[in-house]
Amino acid sequence: MLGYYIGLSVVGIMLSIGGIVLGFGYAFDDKKLKSFGRDEIINSVINGAILASLFLFFSQNGLGVSIINGLVSGSGAEATCQGFMSINYAVCFAYNYLVGVSPISINGNSYPSLLEDSLGMLLPISSTYIILGIIASTKLSIGIASVSFSSVLAPVLAQEDFIITSITLAIIGIYVQSALLDIISIVAIPLLLPVGIVLRTFYPTRRLGGTIIAIAIGLFAVFPLTYLLDAQVAASYSSAAGSSSISQFSTQANGVEGSIIGVSEAANSTKGTILGYLTGGVSQLASSFESIVNRILDTLAILIIEVFFFPTFSVILTITSIRELSRVLGSEVSFGRFDVF
Repeated sequence: MLGYYIGLSVVGIMLSIGGIVLGFGYAFDDKKLKSFGRDEIINSVINGAILASLFLFFSQNGLGVSIINGLVSGSGAEATCQGFMSINYAVCFAYNYLVGVSPISINGNSYPSLLEDSLGMLLPISSTYIILGIIASTKLSIGIASVSFSSVLAPVLAQEDFIITSITLAIIGIYVQSALLDIISIVAIPLLLPVGIVLRTFYPTRRLGGTIIAIAIGLFAVFPLTYLLDAQVAASYSSAAGSSSISQFSTQANGVEGSIIGVSEAANSTKGTILGYLTGGVSQLASSFESIVNRILDTLAILIIEVFFFPTFSVILTITSIRELSRVLGSEVSFGRFDVF
C-alpha cells in the first residue's frame, strides 16, 4: 500500500532530523535541542514499529485479517462473500446478516437476513391492511337498515398501522447499517489507515494520525465483529424460530387475507341474507386476526431489538475500542457522553 511506503519514508526523514537536532544539541550544549532530538528519535522508532505492525496485521492476508477471519469461521458463522468484502469475513457476514440474498448460517442453522424477515412480515400485513381498509370504509344499506364495519375493524387497523410503521422504520435502519458497512469495507483500510499512518509520522499531526488509525481499525475489525456477536445472541434466543415464525405468520396472514376476499365475493353474490352474513363474517375475520397479533408483535419485538438495540450496543463497543486504542497510539479521543463507557 502506498501509505506504508510514504510512512516509512517519512519515518526515515524524521529519524534523520531527530539525529541532526540531537547532534546540534550536543554541539551547542543546548538541553532543549537534546530533548527534542532524543524524543524525535524515540518517536520515530516507535512509529516505525507501529507501521511494521500495521502492515503485518492489515495488509492483504495479513495476521490481523487472518485472525478476524478465523474468529468468524471458528464461531460457526458462514455467509456468501462477494467482491471486496471477501477479504474481511466479519464485514461480509455482517452485511449478509442485514441484507444478504442468501441465508446466513450460525452453528449449522440457516437464518434469513433481517431485510428478508422484515419484507416477509410487511407484504402480507400490507395486503390485509388494504383490504380491511376497503371493507371498513364500506357502508351497506338494505331497505331501512344500514351497517358500517369501521367500528369492528378500527382496532385491527390501528394495530396493523402500528406494525407497518415499525417494520418500515426497521427496513430503513437495515439499509442504513448495510450502507455503512459497505462504506467501511471500501474506506477503512484502503483509505483511512494509510492517511492515519502518514499523519502519525509527522510531529505536528502525530495525535491526529493516531486517532485516524484507531478509527480505521475500530471500524474495520471491532464494528463488524460486534454484528457477529449480535447474530449469535439472536440465534441463541430464537433457536431457529426466526425464519419459522415469519413463515408461520405469513401463512396465517395470507389465510386471513383469503378469508377476507371470500367474504367480499360472497357479499357481491348474496343479497337476501347479506347484512347478517357480512356482519358475522367481518367479526370472525377481526377475531381471526386478533389471534395472530401476539405472534406478530413477538416477532416484531425481536426484529426491533436486532435492528436498533443491538447496533446501539455495537456502536458503544466500537467507540470504546477506538478511544482505548487511540490512547495506546498516543492520542486522546473524546465522544462526549459516550466517554462514560
